Amino acid sequence: MYRFLEEKFVLSPEGAKNMGKSIIYSALLNLCSILPMVVIFHFLTDVTNKYFFHSIETISMTKYWIMVPVIFILSYLMNNIQYDSVYTTTYTEAAKKRIALSERLGKLPLSFFAHRDLSDLTRTIMTDMEKMEHAYSHAVPQFYGTILSTCIILLLVTFNNVKMALAMFWPFPIALLLIFLLKDRKYRVEKIHADQALVVSDKIQEILDNILPIRAYGRTDKSLKEFEEILQEEEKKQLASEIMNPLLLAPIHSLFRVGIFSILLVGYSEFLKEDLNLPMLLNFIIVTTILYIPMEGAMNFLIEFLYVSIPANRMRELMETEIMTGKDLAVDSYDINLENIHFSYGEEPVINGVSFSAKQGEVTALVGHSGCGKSTLVNLMLRFFDVDSGKITLGGKDIREFDPDSLLKNYSMVFQDVLLFNNTIMENIRIGKKDATDEEVLRAAKIAQVDEFALKLPNGYETIVGERGGLLSGGERQRISIARAILKDAPIIFLDESTASVDADSETKIQRALSQLIQDKTVVVIAHRLRTIMNADKILVFEDGRLMEEGSSKELIEKKGIFYKMLEIQKG
Repeated sequence: MYRFLEEKFVLSPEGAKNMGKSIIYSALLNLCSILPMVVIFHFLTDVTNKYFFHSIETISMTKYWIMVPVIFILSYLMNNIQYDSVYTTTYTEAAKKRIALSERLGKLPLSFFAHRDLSDLTRTIMTDMEKMEHAYSHAVPQFYGTILSTCIILLLVTFNNVKMALAMFWPFPIALLLIFLLKDRKYRVEKIHADQALVVSDKIQEILDNILPIRAYGRTDKSLKEFEEILQEEEKKQLASEIMNPLLLAPIHSLFRVGIFSILLVGYSEFLKEDLNLPMLLNFIIVTTILYIPMEGAMNFLIEFLYVSIPANRMRELMETEIMTGKDLAVDSYDINLENIHFSYGEEPVINGVSFSAKQGEVTALVGHSGCGKSTLVNLMLRFFDVDSGKITLGGKDIREFDPDSLLKNYSMVFQDVLLFNNTIMENIRIGKKDATDEEVLRAAKIAQVDEFALKLPNGYETIVGERGGLLSGGERQRISIARAILKDAPIIFLDESTASVDADSETKIQRALSQLIQDKTVVVIAHRLRTIMNADKILVFEDGRLMEEGSSKELIEKKGIFYKMLEIQKG
């Protein structure tokens, strides 16, 4: 059972065990709702024996004074146990699942993210998980608990009277059959609605990300009109999905209404044949009306299962996507070697047979026109992707043998696009070294010229930078990124036009700071402005994913090849 729950509802092994307990407690709670019938049965038996058959003179109330408190205590305790088991463990499982999803995202290759946008992943972690959370707490334990308690009651009733058992329970299997026949159609309609809802989320994200150009170029009305059209389409899909519910549930609820009449007819027939006494007949009628409430609810829960099957499948896809694995390895040197590397995005080849070395203590610059594969090569060295063929080694060890987190400990990165957290300047720099002291953070910040703007702000280094660092300029964000790298002090540094967004004076200061940072380290630079890498130990020139030229700036200029032509164009 645990394995079934784990696979069906994407639960952890511990979550599946807790769900199993919740199902048992839910079944016991349903059985507790039948306990008052024991009191009613005894009372009706005493009343009929006294007033119809005169077999007793007085009705003793002692047993009722004992049974009622006992039933009350049992019901109270079971309610508390069931509530704690269902809701407390459910929310704990949901929290763990969100954390597990987030941790898994950090281990997935970037190729996965090429097919999933931000709003899609946010929907999986938040909205989809919220739907699953509701199912965990309000549907799964109750449904399977109802099935279990119903089977127990069916056995008890069958043992007492087979005909009454059939009259009481015949609507249940027919209701299950109706849902089984229509579930595929319901799933398809709900899948269409879910896909359209994702389109709406994507459009909202797009509008928020591009609000400045939308307003600057007078596209506000057009964007709102496009959004309204998408929203209306989503409304149509949701209505189509909701219309399916009464088509499923109306006949099911009607079946249970008819079931009550069947109990009356069969019960009366059994009573006339004296196979059933009056107290038992009345108890059957009352038990049936009580029992049908959770049984009808179970049918509603089945509909909810169809709702959550879509987010469950999306979550399962994420959890089953192969992650990058490896060991926590150490290396003796920090040379990076690429041996006949091939890589493609889907069917499109991007890197074609590239081989080179980036030596410790040297600056290796990657240059070439946009789209030549420079950034892809850096992503491969960082193991954001794995190569299709060939091998990349660090200190002689294949980087595919490293755990991604273990590998990244050796790297510091300063990229052109800097994303900051909505936190203070101090904490955004501390990301480079989580246990760094304030003195270490401030020392790195000073070297990166962060002082120049941070000390002018009202709260200094305690200033909140805004979402994605939106309250700072591009140059200010880049200096914070450089401060992170300085603080981390990793043996390998990747720079992607690290001074592109700063003025000439700041560039000179930052270049001086970087020269201190890169001493005796392996440095890989992506360069667009060739004047910034004229002193590099080695320059690699790429074109269409191939290494075309290699050497120092002096050697490449003397060749008068691709590098020389690019340099002349930039000088012009």
